[in-house]
Amino acid sequence: MRMLIAILLAAVVGPFTWPKLASADSHGESLARWINERGRQAWGEPPAKCDDFTFARRVYLDIVGRTPSVSELRDFQDLGDNRRDILVDRLIFGEGPRSETYLRLGSQNLARYWRRVLIPPGTTIVGSPLPLENWLKQSFSERTPYDEIMRDLTAIRSPGEAGSYYQLLGSLPENYASHLTRSALGVRIECAQCHDHPFVDWKQEDFWGLAAFYGNLRGPRDALARSGTEGSITYEGKTYPAKFLWTGQPLDESGAAPRAQLATWMTSTENPQFSATAVNRIWQYLVGHGLYADIDNLDQATPEEREFLDEVAQRFARDGFDVQGLMAAICKSDWYQAQSTDQPVRPEGFQRQLKVLSPDQVFDSLEQALLLPISRIDPDSPRWSGERSQLVNRLSETVGTTPEDYASGIPQALMLMNGRLTSDAIDLENSRLLRAVVETPFFNDHARIKTLFLAVLTREPTEAESAALVKFVNGMPEGKNQQEAYGEILWALLNSPEFVLCR
Repeated sequence: MRMLIAILLAAVVGPFTWPKLASADSHGESLARWINERGRQAWGEPPAKCDDFTFARRVYLDIVGRTPSVSELRDFQDLGDNRRDILVDRLIFGEGPRSETYLRLGSQNLARYWRRVLIPPGTTIVGSPLPLENWLKQSFSERTPYDEIMRDLTAIRSPGEAGSYYQLLGSLPENYASHLTRSALGVRIECAQCHDHPFVDWKQEDFWGLAAFYGNLRGPRDALARSGTEGSITYEGKTYPAKFLWTGQPLDESGAAPRAQLATWMTSTENPQFSATAVNRIWQYLVGHGLYADIDNLDQATPEEREFLDEVAQRFARDGFDVQGLMAAICKSDWYQAQSTDQPVRPEGFQRQLKVLSPDQVFDSLEQALLLPISRIDPDSPRWSGERSQLVNRLSETVGTTPEDYASGIPQALMLMNGRLTSDAIDLENSRLLRAVVETPFFNDHARIKTLFLAVLTREPTEAESAALVKFVNGMPEGKNQQEAYGEILWALLNSPEFVLCR
């Protein structure tokens, strides 16, 4: 029956095409206008803007990490002609109702994203990443500038500082140096660990010169072949002095600790690689692909390929590395608000692709849409019962390398189709959403179906969808069978490709 509803929807609206597994003002208005103008020079005219509900779905997912509720959508519609900018300011800066909630969720969402940057999917770690995520959340909740966050990660004095990131990576200087430079500078230098890089101009002395900054940070897994002090490291009988990338400049002997010098050099406003990498990651997170697509190999971009990116990066640095301010500017730009497409990316011009929800966003959107209990003391709360971690861990197995990659497989699909969350969601006795929709006395069939679409997909059904589904409901015997028909419709919406995508 459930699959019948899914087939019915597809028959009405046509088959769904999966995406190819392909000092500024503090609120960003002036930077958004500049991005609009500069983008037109680079790409021409932007695509037409998306509709309001699509925009609302995007900014709620990107800023607070979940889809909006039906009541939040109604509030958004009442904000007037400038509703999009107002919504961005409410979600990012806490201006308006639900301020505390939005600021808390926004900090948590940013922490989760940068934790994935610092620890990419597939990375072997030692221990739990929760201390790192909590440290990042605290930093973002205080609106700590991005350069200060990365400076603290770079200049650690002990393995347990900055969320224990060093310990998570096995307490190995070479692991820390390679992850830090990839995250902060867009450089993959780990191929030069055992020999000179075969394809780009990185030498083995470059790699170990970076690791030498952490030569005195020891851990239980350190191999006997590695030894050193802060500023030098010995590997396989050869001692490497600390060395900055590109410049080759020696350490200043004036007294500053080597890692403090590295942090100053790395996060300087004069280091274009640092600010450009940050902007590229934020743009990729919000829009789907970076201003330079190969985000971890920015050092391989030509000056022409990174011209626009470097100009945005200069403004980001000049404005104090304000992550939230840059996000607000991008969200208010025509490029963020452009209609998306599932067509192949063109080699020229601007094109916004569909994005895939992260595992955390999938759960939090399910929790929001289905009105799940969230209290710690509620035994039915999946947030605290272990169901959340189970779902997130299973979905994390297939996370793509970019927001546009969809890599989910059969186990992940089956978990959403047949898991307890979905089963309870379509059960009249257990589903808060379903009971609210079915039991509201002033709702007719069209209103019930519209509410389900808004809650799950953040859009209204088309006339064809609404007519087909009302016909389906009315084709059932009156009473409980018709009520259960809404559960089948809800199941089809939750398991549609559209639910796990950001349009």
